[in-house]
Amino acid sequence: MTSPAVPARVPSSIDEVTAQWLAEAIAMPVTDVRAERIAEDTGFSARLYRLSLRGDGLPASMIVKLPADSEARGGMELLGGYRRELAFYRHIAPAAPMSTAHCHIARIEGYSFVLVLEDLQDWDNADHLAGLSVDRARLCVGVLADLHAWSEHEADSAVLQEFPLIDNQLTRDLFLPAFTPGWQMYLDKTDRSVPPAVADFADGFGELAPQALSALSARSMLLHGDIRADNMFFRGDELKIVDFQLAVRGAGAADIAYLVSQGLPTAARRGHDETLVRDYIAALERRGVTDYGFDEAWRHYRFGVALLLYMPVVALLTWDVVPERSRQLCVTLIDRAVAAIEDIGALEEFS
Repeated sequence: MTSPAVPARVPSSIDEVTAQWLAEAIAMPVTDVRAERIAEDTGFSARLYRLSLRGDGLPASMIVKLPADSEARGGMELLGGYRRELAFYRHIAPAAPMSTAHCHIARIEGYSFVLVLEDLQDWDNADHLAGLSVDRARLCVGVLADLHAWSEHEADSAVLQEFPLIDNQLTRDLFLPAFTPGWQMYLDKTDRSVPPAVADFADGFGELAPQALSALSARSMLLHGDIRADNMFFRGDELKIVDFQLAVRGAGAADIAYLVSQGLPTAARRGHDETLVRDYIAALERRGVTDYGFDEAWRHYRFGVALLLYMPVVALLTWDVVPERSRQLCVTLIDRAVAAIEDIGALEEFS
């Protein structure tokens, strides 16, 4: 993969992504550009557009990613999400053995941010609400193992420092306190009963979660951090993964925990947690990581399943400003995570 081009300036709105701007940015003749807003009900941390293009040697379309135009933008800027994604496409994607959409442009300037990416419209974009099959989850486990192993042995350590540890002050100061109001909203919205042990865990989440954060920072692998089905594009046995705004460093099994506990419908997941973790460890071993055994990974997996409950719980606080699908998705993911916590005895890891 070649390094992304560097345009002269960064557009602040889609109206500034003109044929002239794009031609300058990618150093190719562009005679016409037409933009269409896409994915409005699946992503609220950024605005996505499909560009229909005319010009010699150009693909028929590309994808433009700009900052959100909602309150989510402030949150992403606070988390450094746009800078993390920029760092991924500039420094990680060209070197890591992980397939993602080809990046033509990656640039940030002040509060303006732009990515111009390969359009994967001919690939099958998975649906997070419907959930993944076990076979697709297993394929994703292998791709994540590629990234994690590469970051252990081959990545530039200075580049990895651009991504925070999973245990960071912003998570402790912002997300953990937000769990309680989000959880109360979930209890008001769900039609599922919560097992008593999980209810007790949720009530004490702010005091218990730091134990999981600390455990999951015992390793410093590069994690996707938001490995949702909506971020996956399949074509046969090929998989491309996008959206690296929440990439962090930590124990690789945390990525697997989020993928499996929230990405698979409960009925599909049940009985497969341990097998998928063993598949992950075997994949790491084939890639030269031989010091991450099943017992350690399973402990991290159980911590991750419990801890990462906070992601859809906190996201639920956006209820009043997101589309109905996003509301349904948050409740569904919490339902799945609660069932997984109970099924695998995740709370046994908390002392």
